Amino acid sequence: MDIHRRSSCRLLAGVLVAGSLAAGGAHAAGKGGAQPAPAAPAAAQVAPVFDMSPLPVTTGQMTQYILSPAGQLSGMLLADGTQVFFSHDLGEQLPAIARPGEQVSVNGLKGIGRPIVRAYAVTGPRGRRIADVRPPATAPMPVESPSIGPDVPVDGTILAPLYDMQGGVQGVIMRDHSVVYVGEKNASRLVAWLKPGATLHAIGTGVTGDHGTAINAREIGPDVNQAIHVEPADAPPPGAFPGSAGYDVIPGGSSGD
Repeated sequence: MDIHRRSSCRLLAGVLVAGSLAAGGAHAAGKGGAQPAPAAPAAAQVAPVFDMSPLPVTTGQMTQYILSPAGQLSGMLLADGTQVFFSHDLGEQLPAIARPGEQVSVNGLKGIGRPIVRAYAVTGPRGRRIADVRPPATAPMPVESPSIGPDVPVDGTILAPLYDMQGGVQGVIMRDHSVVYVGEKNASRLVAWLKPGATLHAIGTGVTGDHGTAINAREIGPDVNQAIHVEPADAPPPGAFPGSAGYDVIPGGSSGD
């Protein structure tokens, strides 16, 4: 008799415990479904590797962005004629802090004998600041440029020579803010045509949009009637194209092997 009574008590206690656990689980599930998912933690902002404050400061009004023929922001032109160049990372962030017509402050290295600045930090008119967060590269990264694409014509008057980050002339900036790239070799050969105040006609692949116009000139001259063909600055080296029958042929090599 006692054995049966103890068994019944144990069975009843087990049923009560199981029912309590099931009810608690359902209540927790109902509460969990009503609550929003926890927010993902905010990404940590990467701090600059170097202290930019000792670098010389250049201030002025930005008159335009300087685009690459692929549409990347590679620099900006200030009202006093200074051309400011920066990394690809800074170029992507610049429109968020400063637009043409606004004052900017630049921490960077000033050119010797050239109106250029290599920027490492830029502060916009509303106090927002962007800075390189990586150590400077030992060699400049190549600027992407479209070898093929729609032709974009440029006609007008030259405002200034276009420099690169090493101080070499690589094209011109027009008074209408268009940017024409020809490459250093062509620039030295066509120096008589690329003087400020001269008229210029050019056509080549490039971009035109809200941030400006930039082309890699394929034809260039004082006007359309005097235009000549030039090798674009981003032209591939001479030889067979990758994938073609002659691509793997080494000039001067034996063909009998």
